Amino acid sequence: METKKEKLDDVLSSFLQVGQIKACAIVSKEGLLISSRTPPDVDARIFSALCSTIMGAAEAASTQMKTGTVGQISLKTEKGTIVLIPAGSKAIFTALTETGAQIGLILVEMELKAQEVEEILFGT
Repeated sequence: METKKEKLDDVLSSFLQVGQIKACAIVSKEGLLISSRTPPDVDARIFSALCSTIMGAAEAASTQMKTGTVGQISLKTEKGTIVLIPAGSKAIFTALTETGAQIGLILVEMELKAQEVEEILFGT
């Protein structure tokens, strides 16, 4: 029987098949790394902590402005886009894309993968 870690690794590996993705990870809302696929020049632990910080700030802003729950965050930079999607109440599915990536396709796939992560971690 496959472990949760193996199942999560499979989710990340299949997500990379979408293409145009430099890195992806599953992190806890507290910023702890659960699983990742990152190139050597990306420190997965720092990436995880920063993504958690970004999500926390977005959730605080959303609460303060009474706009509802955060469904997705995208940060477009000169070298790509960082995308974060909640994967249940305690985890985040995140990706770093290449410049000019097909964000629409990536977002659709991320939503599906975030649901898979939620099911694996929390059995929903």
